[in-house]
Amino acid sequence: MKLSFIWLGFSMFFIMFYSCSIGDRIFKEESLIYRSDFEVHHRLINESRDSAVLYVQADSDEFEISIIAYSAADRKLILAEEKRIVDGMSLSSARLPFRVRQDYYLSLVIRDLDTGRIFRDAFYVDKSKASSGILMKNDQEGVLVKPYTDLMSEWNISHHRAERLWVKYFDKEFRPAAPPFSDRGYKFNPKKNFREVVSIENGGAIQLEGEGLYFIQTDTAFYDGLFVNVRKSKYPRITSVSKMVESTRYITKLEEYQQVIGAKDMKDAIDEFWLGRAKDKEFAKNLIKTYYSRVQIANRDFTTYKEGWKTDRGMLSIIFGMPDEIHKKKEGEIWSYRAAAKRNSVRFEFKERHGQTLLVRMEYFKRPWDVEVYDWRKGILND
Repeated sequence: MKLSFIWLGFSMFFIMFYSCSIGDRIFKEESLIYRSDFEVHHRLINESRDSAVLYVQADSDEFEISIIAYSAADRKLILAEEKRIVDGMSLSSARLPFRVRQDYYLSLVIRDLDTGRIFRDAFYVDKSKASSGILMKNDQEGVLVKPYTDLMSEWNISHHRAERLWVKYFDKEFRPAAPPFSDRGYKFNPKKNFREVVSIENGGAIQLEGEGLYFIQTDTAFYDGLFVNVRKSKYPRITSVSKMVESTRYITKLEEYQQVIGAKDMKDAIDEFWLGRAKDKEFAKNLIKTYYSRVQIANRDFTTYKEGWKTDRGMLSIIFGMPDEIHKKKEGEIWSYRAAAKRNSVRFEFKERHGQTLLVRMEYFKRPWDVEVYDWRKGILND
């Protein structure tokens, strides 16, 4: 049973998602939405009816965490406010507890005290969701704050009010996102196509022995649950030729993709594909670096039930690059791109549903999508 739980010749970088301020109705961030110089992960756990804990991992020797919890009903009402300075070298994750009984918006600011780098985020917290109370912990890594972990790792799983938890294992490869103008938006259904399911006592241990998705629930009658994507140790990096080929699906024609994926030597085939986009080998290297850096960023920031590059947000971040603005709200978020040389400005709306951030697809998006894909295929970098 699965539940018991290079080729790239260039360096990848890590870029994190942050937001800047809280408005009366939405959280708005402008420019520099992603950061390449400050790696931060965080996860909020509702530990009881009236208390919560924010767990943070940061690439910093010493950092300051500041949070403000605002009432979801009245954004001007502050329910809790905490601040703490953390020695980043002394622990695997910082623990910041606070007390709040109702649904709320959390504003988070993390500041590197050595360099002044700042990470910001803001998000709505629904205390009724069981997934927000599921805690995974082990002796090596502390609390799991990422949506992914290494193959063969072992974790203790607990919840503040459940007697037992259920873990479903999916070993299938989920499909990449459909284009934004398509009428097919892929949604995860936890009640279908899982390979195995086990029940464990609250606080029990599980070893993640199979690569794929582990979906943890307190009640299998509902859709709510925690996604844990289990991948080989170098994830979110792309370290195999097959993954390089697969992640070009957004910019390849079907016959091209089938030809490369079926080639006897996929490395030579994908080399030829990229050389066909560029004027020379040096420019091809720049194309490769840009494209697969975006794939890694998508994996790092947007992994849910599937690899981040396969999600709706991952798809857009790869093809269009970083949004110029992001608006975050209770129901989801909005990504805005300014006008470019060959297209008008464009705005994408996402809806939150059962832990997934799903794009609202429109036929209108075909034109800007075609423009961006055309540039990729012609070797035109728009960074």
